[in-house]
Amino acid sequence: MIRGCLGNIIFAVLAVLAFGFSSYVWFSFFVRGKSVSTPNLIGQTVNEAKAICSDLGVNLVIDGEHRRNSDRVPADSVVWQNRPPGATNLIKRGTTIKVELSAGPLILRVPDFSDQRSGTAVLRLGQQNLRSGTIAYVDAAKEGVLAADPPAGTVVPAQTPVSLLVGVGPAAAYYIMPDLIDQPLTNIRPFLESRGLIVSTVKFEAYPGIRDGIIIRQFPLRGARVGPRDPITVVVSRAEESAIVQQPATATTTQ
Repeated sequence: MIRGCLGNIIFAVLAVLAFGFSSYVWFSFFVRGKSVSTPNLIGQTVNEAKAICSDLGVNLVIDGEHRRNSDRVPADSVVWQNRPPGATNLIKRGTTIKVELSAGPLILRVPDFSDQRSGTAVLRLGQQNLRSGTIAYVDAAKEGVLAADPPAGTVVPAQTPVSLLVGVGPAAAYYIMPDLIDQPLTNIRPFLESRGLIVSTVKFEAYPGIRDGIIIRQFPLRGARVGPRDPITVVVSRAEESAIVQQPATATTTQ
């Protein structure tokens, strides 16, 4: 009995081993025999990639609409493939591998920032994959970027710092608001506009005993600090009170 049971166990073990071995052989013959390792096409020229795929029995499709910049892969060589290469990544014969070609290194040039504000120039540097370097401000006849280092048009690597020389226009003139009361508006308006100050609003109000066109109130008040961007409002006498008149800002602002 014991010998019989032991014989049955040995027979069962041998049967399992034989079945496993035969399954492996058939799997290798039918499945692995029809599969190949995914080739590494990165860095290969188009002709080399075609030859490799042809030898393996796989199809090669080159994306003609997209290219990728690369500092390592020369232009017109394969820089990307849609299937990871390697012996553990098996593909069947007839499988299609899609690739993209290299456009070579990314060429960056320092933009032309002439007459642009420093904030705009810094924003453009970030958009061009460059960095802002030292920004120096100098008094100049005009505002905006006067020069860049490296100069505009220079080919530079990514993240290169670019220093800017920015011109700052002359400061606007400021005045102490004079006393306009009892003065004719026709005389005061050109006096203020010649200094870059604008009478933006004129209100008319009846005021007994004062002839028409005389300033009876003002804002800002006398002694206030005013500049080209500060609106000036005056109230002018008129026989009959009427609506507010908004005056167009036609005067040239003093820089």
